[in-house]
Amino acid sequence: MSSIHAHALTLSPLFSDHMVLQRDKPVRIWGEGQANQQVTVSLLDKHYRTDVGADGRWQINLPAHAKAGPFTLTVSADDIKTINDVYFGEVWIASGQSNMEWKLKGDVVGNEQEIASAHHPLIRFFDVPDTLAATKQTHLPPSHWQLASPDSVGYFSAVAWFFARKLQAQEQVAVGIIESNWGGTPAESWIDIETVAKTAGYEAQSAKVKARHDWPEVLAANTKQIEQKWQRINDLQGALSVGAANIEYDDSSWQTIDLPNKSPLHHFVWLRRDFTLPALPTSPIMLSFGDIVQNAFIFVNGQHIATENWEDSSSIHQIPLDLLKKGNNIIVLRVNSDWDNQVLVGKNNKIWLSINGKKTDIAQHWRMSNNIEPPMPKVMNYTFTPSFLYNAMIYPLLPYTAQGVIWYQGESNVNKQVYYHTLFSNLISNWRDQAQAPDMPFIFVQLAAYLPQQDLQPDSAWAYLRDAQRQTLDVPHTGMAVAIDVGEADNVHPKQKRQVGERLWRQAASKVYGLPIIPSGPDFTRLDVKAHQGIVHFNQGSKLSTVDNQTLQGFIIAGQDKVFRVAQAHIEGETVVVSHPEISQPVAVRYAWADNPRANLINSEKLPAVPFRSDTWAAEQVSAK
Repeated sequence: MSSIHAHALTLSPLFSDHMVLQRDKPVRIWGEGQANQQVTVSLLDKHYRTDVGADGRWQINLPAHAKAGPFTLTVSADDIKTINDVYFGEVWIASGQSNMEWKLKGDVVGNEQEIASAHHPLIRFFDVPDTLAATKQTHLPPSHWQLASPDSVGYFSAVAWFFARKLQAQEQVAVGIIESNWGGTPAESWIDIETVAKTAGYEAQSAKVKARHDWPEVLAANTKQIEQKWQRINDLQGALSVGAANIEYDDSSWQTIDLPNKSPLHHFVWLRRDFTLPALPTSPIMLSFGDIVQNAFIFVNGQHIATENWEDSSSIHQIPLDLLKKGNNIIVLRVNSDWDNQVLVGKNNKIWLSINGKKTDIAQHWRMSNNIEPPMPKVMNYTFTPSFLYNAMIYPLLPYTAQGVIWYQGESNVNKQVYYHTLFSNLISNWRDQAQAPDMPFIFVQLAAYLPQQDLQPDSAWAYLRDAQRQTLDVPHTGMAVAIDVGEADNVHPKQKRQVGERLWRQAASKVYGLPIIPSGPDFTRLDVKAHQGIVHFNQGSKLSTVDNQTLQGFIIAGQDKVFRVAQAHIEGETVVVSHPEISQPVAVRYAWADNPRANLINSEKLPAVPFRSDTWAAEQVSAK
C-alpha cells in the first residue's frame, strides 16, 4: 500500500450519517490527517484522542459499548466531521456473488408486500460499489448508509434483507448490513493474493498476477472500455437513432431465426417480428419471452415499452392498447450481454403473446441482425483475477468491526470444485486475520439446486461443490444454510430469497446469539451397515418426514465397486434405512446428490435435510447404474 500524505481530515465513507457501530465489541475509527496533528473522537459524552502518524494515518479504538442510539459522533482535528443518527447495534457483512447481490425489487417471491411494508428505520444498509484493484486500497469507494423504507429497500440485497428483518425483530437493536458483493465472481477474487498463491489449484494463476507490474495502466484502459460499453448498452436514444425499431425499417436482408436461439448471439442484436390483429383487443396484450440474457430494449410499433437487465428473469410485459393497431404490428428487441457478450433470448414454450386471454406462440420467424451497430467494446473481465475484489472491496472494509459475515457464493467455482474446501476455508481465515477477529462468525449458503432434475448423478460437480461447502463447517464458528429445495432447473437465481435469508438467520440465532432454535434440517452423522441395509443417522432428525407426504426420495447407494444406484429408502424413527436388491453389502450412501436432485426429507421444523455423502470418493472414481 502506498504511503498517504494527507493534510485534511479524511474518513472512510463507512463513517457517515445513519451508521451502525457494533455493540459489545471494541470498535475502530480511522482515517487520515496532517502528520502529528491530534485527532479527537467524541460520542455519548466521552472523548478519545490520538495523534496522526508520520504516514498521515490515525486510528482510535473505542471500548465496547452496549446498544445505544441515536447519538452524534464527531471527529475533530484541523476540521470537524459530524456524523448524525448513529447507533450501537448489530453489524453484518453480506458478501458473495449474484445471489447475495440480487435486489429485493428483482424477481423475488413476495417482494411487493415486503417493500410496501418496509418502514424499518433501525435497519440500515451500506452498499460498497463494485470496484477492483491490483493493490490493497486504503478507502472504499464513495457510498452512504440508507435507512430501510419503501423507497430504498428494493435496492437492498434480498437475502440480506430477510436476514436483517429477523435479526432486528429478535434483538430489538439497530442493524447495519454492509453489502460487498459482485455477481458472477469466484472466491479467489475475494482473497489476498498471498493467500491464494498458497492454495492448491491457484498457484500458477496467482504467479501470473504477481509477475505483472503494469496493472494500473491495464485496469485504467479497461475501465475506459467498460464506461464506453455501458454508455452504449444504456443509450436508448442512440438505439432509436439507428432506426431499426421503426415499423417501416427494411429488414428484408436480415437472417431469419427461431427463438430461443440454440447458439449464443453476439454484440448488439436486433430482432424483429410481425403479428397481425384482425381487430383491436379489448384489454392490453401480454408479451412473454421467459428470459432474456441479459439487457434489452423492447419496442412495439416503434415505441419503447420496456427495458430489461440481468435482474429480470421472467420477461413478461404489458403492451398498452394505445400502441396497437388493427392489422400489422411489429415487436422489436435490441439485446446485448454485458457479462460475456453471449446473447440468449427466450425459453422454450414461454415466447408468446396473450390476446384477450388466449396465448399465441411467437417463437418462430424472427428476423435478426447484429450488424446494425458497431460491435460491443472489448472488455476484459478482471473480476475473476485473484485478489482484485479483496483489494478494493474487503481489505479497506474489514477494519470496521462487525459481528459476522453472511456469504452466498460458489456458482462460479463449480468448475474447480475439487479445490473449493481449501479455498473457502482460506478465505474465512484471511478475512478474520484482516478483521483482527479470529472467531468472527461466518454463515454461508449452500448452493441451491440448478439444471435439469436427475435421480442418479454421482459425479455431479454441483453436488461436489455443495459437499465442499459442507466440509467447510470444520472451520470453527461457521454455519451453513441449506437451499437445495428452493432451486430452479432453468434459473441460477432462485426467486425464493426469503427462505434463504431466514435460514441464515436460524444459523446465526443458534450459533451466534445462543437462541434455543433448531438451526437446520436433518444433518448426517453416521452410516451403520446391518446385513444388506444401511442405517443413516442424523442430528436435527426429530420427526422425520417428507415435505410432500410422498415416498422418500433422494438417496443413492453403492457397494465396494463404487457404482451408485437409486436406493429404496424409508424412515424408521430418527433414522433412514436404505437398500438396493443388487447391493448385498452397502458401503456408501449419498443424499440429494445431483445438480438438481429430487429430494424430500425434512424434520420437525419443515427444514430440508442437508445434502451429504458418507464416502470420500472423487468424481472420477464413481459411476451410476
